[in-house]
Amino acid sequence: MKEGLDVLYALQLKDDQLKDIEAIIKEIPLKIKALEDERDSRSDVIEKAKKKLQHNGEERKKLEREITVIKDKIAKYKEQMKKVTTNKEYQGFSNEIKFEEANIIGVEEKIIEKMCESDEIMGMIRAAEGEFKKIADAYNQQIQDMLANLDYHKNKLTEETQSKKELRARVDPKLLKAYDNLFVKKAGKVVSYVQTDFCGVCNIKIRPQVLSEMILSSDLLICESCGRILFKKIVDEVEE
Repeated sequence: MKEGLDVLYALQLKDDQLKDIEAIIKEIPLKIKALEDERDSRSDVIEKAKKKLQHNGEERKKLEREITVIKDKIAKYKEQMKKVTTNKEYQGFSNEIKFEEANIIGVEEKIIEKMCESDEIMGMIRAAEGEFKKIADAYNQQIQDMLANLDYHKNKLTEETQSKKELRARVDPKLLKAYDNLFVKKAGKVVSYVQTDFCGVCNIKIRPQVLSEMILSSDLLICESCGRILFKKIVDEVEE
């Protein structure tokens, strides 16, 4: 039973490796989503500028409609002037027309201000889009690298899963059954590699008698604290 522990420990290392690979495969899509969200959030400046430009256009149309209304009013005054019979009435309409024409000039100045503002906003949008493209390209490259890394680890998982099957075939059936039973109970950590006089998993000191048995006995030994299978590499006299 004890002779096959080295293969069982190799199986434990393989399961540890597979667990790490699966964790990476699970984590990469989350990192990609975070990068995509961060990249897209950088476009807020552009969207705000575009909304500002849209609002500018709406205000210009409103001012243009205002000029149309004033021009209609002037046209009516001119029609009414043709029907007046006194100089006083004529002068009154004339003053109204001058007043409205002055209003048109004021509104046209506002339109010119809006057009200048529109040019500035469009310049901001072009600059922001150029900057965003650089940022987006950098983010997209990171995302592409992560996708490539994801594919690599998926392939790695397939390879190492096959390697695990080959290792399981080499383990003594009784040892493998004990391993599988403990695997679920011990969250995938079944074999404890002992390097000193402490359990490699729970880090509780192992009794001297148990340590001696690990070297001298052929029995399978379990950590009295965490219940995991204890494994210690035994070197021969030449190595010592």
